[in-house]
Amino acid sequence: MMTIEQFIDRRLEQQQEAAEFALQLEHDFRDSGREIEYQWVRLVRPKHSRTAPSAVFVPGVLTPKQTLRHVAVLRLIFGEHAPDEHHRCSVCRVADASSDDGTVAWPCPTVREMAALWSDHRDYRAEWAIDRR
Repeated sequence: MMTIEQFIDRRLEQQQEAAEFALQLEHDFRDSGREIEYQWVRLVRPKHSRTAPSAVFVPGVLTPKQTLRHVAVLRLIFGEHAPDEHHRCSVCRVADASSDDGTVAWPCPTVREMAALWSDHRDYRAEWAIDRR
């Protein structure tokens, strides 16, 4: 079973790969002399297919360069909220924390919220969600 750390790392990896692929498509497309009429690319590969993915262009979302910057920022935040040797987040502190120093158990709320970005993904686990009751 995938951990929350593995889950987030894989989602960021996928976003980075897709953005890099889109940048290459954008470069190839520009070299052809055509005008670009899209802002982002989604890779589509039929289930159980071993062929290369085809590109579907989707307007109105982050550009590939914006996505790479987005991934870099999320990696920075994720790294800052990595667990310490006691498996606690030394960045997140709350008044009702279960430790004397105010730190919270890992995964902290920030990491849980980050994982929730992909809550519709099949590998997302409901136990990672923040209880909003």
